[in-house]
Amino acid sequence: MDWTNILEGTIGSLFAFFISAIIVFIFNKFVGQQKHRDSSMEKKNKINLVIFLKNPFLLSLFITSFLFIITFFSLVYSWSVDYSVYLSIAAFILGIITYLIYENQCPNCKKIFHKKFVKEEIIKDEKRPHHYRDLTIYYYSDGSEKERKYTGPEKTRMETWRTKKEYYECTSCGHKWDKVSVNNLDKDSRAKPNIIKTKIKPPDNYDF
Repeated sequence: MDWTNILEGTIGSLFAFFISAIIVFIFNKFVGQQKHRDSSMEKKNKINLVIFLKNPFLLSLFITSFLFIITFFSLVYSWSVDYSVYLSIAAFILGIITYLIYENQCPNCKKIFHKKFVKEEIIKDEKRPHHYRDLTIYYYSDGSEKERKYTGPEKTRMETWRTKKEYYECTSCGHKWDKVSVNNLDKDSRAKPNIIKTKIKPPDNYDF
């Protein structure tokens, strides 16, 4: 490893560190406070080193962001292919772990896997229009997509959207919170595209 590689690695690491720190700060300030609604919690989510180290999600988010950014720099600076692959795999796995922590962490004590589902409440069901046209997708002989064609007039169908509230409780500290979600109940029954597999080979300059 020469001085150029050392300099590139140092610059990439510093950028990754500061960008990851900014991502954690922004998420904690603007997203984390809005994830769970709880009128009894009026204290702000101020972040410092102690809180950061005791919060599994923020710590995991920082490491994941750091790895993704380092992976980007490894591609920009054309580092070892194996090195980039290992970084990508590690970042992907940590991304999944970070998501699982986010979905199962108590917003009060920050402990994970103490989230207990209490009950579900349907707030409302409403009809919303879905506009679409008949779609045909053509594929090359190797299975890659060739083109998409829309035909016929625009159609409209009404779909049911459900707004519901889920209530949760932490089995560790007893904290209670709720989460509101909106789901399309008719999404799976939407018209499927017409699939046509051709015997046409992809062009020589086709980018995979």
